[in-house]
Amino acid sequence: MAEDKPRVLKAPELPNVVKGDGRYLMTLLRQFLSDTAREVNLANGFTAEEIQSEGTGKVPTVKNFHLTFDRLGGLLAWDHTSKISDLAYYEIRTDKNVGSDSGLLERTRENTSTKLPLTYVGRVFCFVVLRDGEGSSGAEIRYTKARPSAPEDLALTKDQQGTLLSFLAIPLDCLGANVYINETKYPVTDNIFLYTGSEIIKTVRVAYYDQFGEGESTTIYCILPDVENFIVERNDSQLYFYWDAVPVHGVHYVVKVGTTPDWDKALTVFDTSDNKHRFIYPNVGDYYMLIKAVDEHNNYSQNAAYVFLTNQKDEHKNVIIELDQKASAYNGTKIGMYYDAAGEQLKLDKEVTHGEYLIDVELPQKYRARNWLDYACIGQTNESICLDDMNWAWDSIEASRTVWNGTVGDLKGVSVSQEIARYVGVGEDVLASAPLNGSLESAKGSGPSDSHNTVYAQGRWHSGLVVSDTMRLAYSCRVPRVFSLSFNLTVKQGFTDVLIATMEGDSGWLVLGYDARDACFYLRGSDGVTVRTSRSVPPNGREWYTVAVSQGEKKRTLYAYSLNYDTTVSGSVKAEPIGTFSTVYFYPKL
Repeated sequence: MAEDKPRVLKAPELPNVVKGDGRYLMTLLRQFLSDTAREVNLANGFTAEEIQSEGTGKVPTVKNFHLTFDRLGGLLAWDHTSKISDLAYYEIRTDKNVGSDSGLLERTRENTSTKLPLTYVGRVFCFVVLRDGEGSSGAEIRYTKARPSAPEDLALTKDQQGTLLSFLAIPLDCLGANVYINETKYPVTDNIFLYTGSEIIKTVRVAYYDQFGEGESTTIYCILPDVENFIVERNDSQLYFYWDAVPVHGVHYVVKVGTTPDWDKALTVFDTSDNKHRFIYPNVGDYYMLIKAVDEHNNYSQNAAYVFLTNQKDEHKNVIIELDQKASAYNGTKIGMYYDAAGEQLKLDKEVTHGEYLIDVELPQKYRARNWLDYACIGQTNESICLDDMNWAWDSIEASRTVWNGTVGDLKGVSVSQEIARYVGVGEDVLASAPLNGSLESAKGSGPSDSHNTVYAQGRWHSGLVVSDTMRLAYSCRVPRVFSLSFNLTVKQGFTDVLIATMEGDSGWLVLGYDARDACFYLRGSDGVTVRTSRSVPPNGREWYTVAVSQGEKKRTLYAYSLNYDTTVSGSVKAEPIGTFSTVYFYPKL
């Protein structure tokens, strides 16, 4: 038998093999491809010397168990067992449960197999099973096959038969390539493809594929694609333009305006190489804003994307609100300040250099915030006067006659170092927010499941619920396994050890609290995992905190932001979700 006499395949022998049996030819062809691709697989570490394991039972483990990827796919191979006469079959599996159909890839009496898991990363076991039912310990291969890289050197050539597409040769560990002409797929096994269709070629995309699927693709645009997701937003007299970048090198974009969506009749507004732009368009009325991409050869997109825009007269560039706080005896929230009734004025507390006076303001309509800041007063332009001489009141005649000269700064380039984003939920699956500002009802109109001694007091921005020793407050909720939850806290007279909130469900609970000794917030779970923030600034009086809890699939995180000191502390621990929660308590429940 040929299988009992291993042969070395040589190029001159191929003509004689063609005359023989077809199965023998495929065996030699696979052996030839395996030898050719061996250098590729050596880098991946799928060699027998590294993955074979000695058996500890009566039946010896197979030797030289190895995996090779070639142009025909992945091939598992091993040496026949020494007990070949008693062999029932070899079992190729993804686990060690010999005899089970779950995890079974193949049962065979051959010493090769093409059955592999359907993933780029996996492991394969080979077991020997004898006729009497005895089996060996498994030989294991752990493999990691790289996803096919993107083809290179794509080229199109037009001839009398059609359009010839060529690219670099298909890698030895891939089966072929998928050629997409206008997103119509044509599988090929060579790096040359002749397209004979009558459709005009707009895009050509090529991707290598192996037995696990496609790899990265390379695209050629024969016709410049249209711009997508074109958006125009209005902020006062400013127009903000956004769109998706066209995936072509060296393109720029031309934006036009017209009374109809006709590109040829529209007037050019601006030309930019970015995919966003800010522009002032002073004309009032209804207009179409149109955009096309232009490549480095001055080829335009076939169709123009457009947005219909109503540009109204800008009447609210600035809003001036005048509130007489003296008439109301300065009844707003005073931070680091007090009201002097005799002088009818606000004054700073002793040894305080910064004070805040907060009041509610009702705007006459909705406004969009502008990114300008008047941050410094450097003098006035009426006469040569020192700041020490400016001792008049704001509503005095002297102040009204003084023209202030300030410095206005642009906030462009300012970035947010940390941000806590509240999760507002989807549909009815989460607990709606409850502001606890004069009412216990949530935003969805549902009341608490338990409440006792709920007293309100003034906080930083508005009144809020006072957490006391006798207060009880609980809500029914539907918090999923993965969630984020935030609390706004106002501390009146410092913090001692306190339990802030408890979430409870059928699978366990989470307790949020503050540890006064370590000056940190903590989140303790029924699974034994405790998350602690780094040491926070301990409140010695008034303090304002935003505390947020985040539970992901693999990590549990706790944040705490101090408004008074403008600092954020956090802690994170790897932890699985405890489960869903049905009740949240704002008092020491557990």
